[in-house]
Amino acid sequence: MAFGIICEYNPFHNGHLHQIKEIKKASDEPIICVMSGNFTQRGEVAIADKYARAQMALEAGADLVVELPVPFCVASAEYFASAGIEILNSLGADKLSFGSESADADKIIKIAEIAASDEFKEECANLSKEQGSAGAYFDLLAEKSGVADIKSNDILGIEYTKAILKNGYKIQICPIKREGNAYRDTELSLGELPSASAIRETITRGKIEDISAFVPASTLKILRENELADINNVKDGILLALRLIDGEKLDVAISDCGLVNRILSTAHECASFDEFEYKLQTKKYTASAIRRAILYILIGIKQSDLDTLPIYTILLGANEKGREYLASIRKSESAIKVITKPADAEGSRQFELSKKADALYTMCFENKKESGFYIKKSPVIL
Repeated sequence: MAFGIICEYNPFHNGHLHQIKEIKKASDEPIICVMSGNFTQRGEVAIADKYARAQMALEAGADLVVELPVPFCVASAEYFASAGIEILNSLGADKLSFGSESADADKIIKIAEIAASDEFKEECANLSKEQGSAGAYFDLLAEKSGVADIKSNDILGIEYTKAILKNGYKIQICPIKREGNAYRDTELSLGELPSASAIRETITRGKIEDISAFVPASTLKILRENELADINNVKDGILLALRLIDGEKLDVAISDCGLVNRILSTAHECASFDEFEYKLQTKKYTASAIRRAILYILIGIKQSDLDTLPIYTILLGANEKGREYLASIRKSESAIKVITKPADAEGSRQFELSKKADALYTMCFENKKESGFYIKKSPVIL
């Protein structure tokens, strides 16, 4: 019996702290966080590495933090949510907490049932050919559900619920009202719970002290003590790598060949990464879809990788309560193993993808790290 959270904590802020406090008001059960690794669902570089972010969560009250592995942490909402639910179910979580604009569990379940139907999937596939998969999905979902404006966190909540329903898992959804700044707001407002986007924007402007009112003191301390990652440190390398790729031999999880061709051809046409990013923009492809596609190309993520369930998760951190819970469930059979040493998974396809992603991440610092830096890391223990 445990509460599960699927998260990114990029970085951990007061909105996340509010969620953990609300869970603790309702239960003293362990809180398990399945957290993205060094890259996030929108295809972005995590501002602090996965171990630093796990420590942020533990310092704020989480008990156990495990990794949502590549390729799922950089996938669209459906794959991101499905893999997170698989890991939580294997770890024995029977409740799922997530932020939600509506905080209406019945409405989320109703919409998820619609989205999971064969009829909806068929209609959506037909529409996707005309207007792109993201636009078709949301337009059709709004039409079928009668809910005109489905917000970011409710979208993930719907995907979590779809995965639960599809597999018949006994996981109760427990949405918590999301308050404060919108998910993608880039400005901080005093008195409001912040968005992670606004916090990252403030940090990248060199004003880390300005976030002190919006994050726990422990988060601010960890951010100060750790070198932070920045995509700008590796942009030239990414552009070079894309220029060297043979598109005819490429097999990646991007259904739209036009997007692959656009990325590779544009890499040759541009003299800088900024120009490359600008020329890639289009109404058909969201910025997140483009960033994910670039990662798929660089890491070599195939559709079969997304269609395969996680075979393991890495223990990023735990406190005493979390360690006791993990010891208790390790006695039971689990399809998804929790490993403490990343090298123990060597030889698996998932390990190879994770190794490539982390090797790319090590170049995102001003002070570069060796390629295998994260293979040698140990969990954060409080």
